[in-house]
Amino acid sequence: MDLNNNDYRKIVDYYKLNKPKNKSYKEVAEEALAGKLCRCIKKVKSDKINEKAAIALCRENIFKKRNIDFYNFKCKEKQKLVHKKNKTKKYLKKFSKNIGFNKTKRANKNKNKNKK
Repeated sequence: MDLNNNDYRKIVDYYKLNKPKNKSYKEVAEEALAGKLCRCIKKVKSDKINEKAAIALCRENIFKKRNIDFYNFKCKEKQKLVHKKNKTKKYLKKFSKNIGFNKTKRANKNKNKNKK
């Protein structure tokens, strides 16, 4: 399944990103997720953990636990997700109807404490 505009908006709201007027929620969300993936790979990669294992670990934590996945990515020049060649211009796909970018229980507790 493809992500819809509400899913992209949920991702942008989850990471508390500002959306410029000249970009869509889709572009902002994809840039944020690509940057997060590349930063994670760079931090995890070490002498004990090779790059393939770092990619697998970051892909699992950032994407798969939230029921979304990507086709391919680049981290060299500009961090970006890459679409499937000659098939579609979609960069992300989801496995179930809902994606896991909801506010956490801890965030909601802190929000309620601040109101009192």
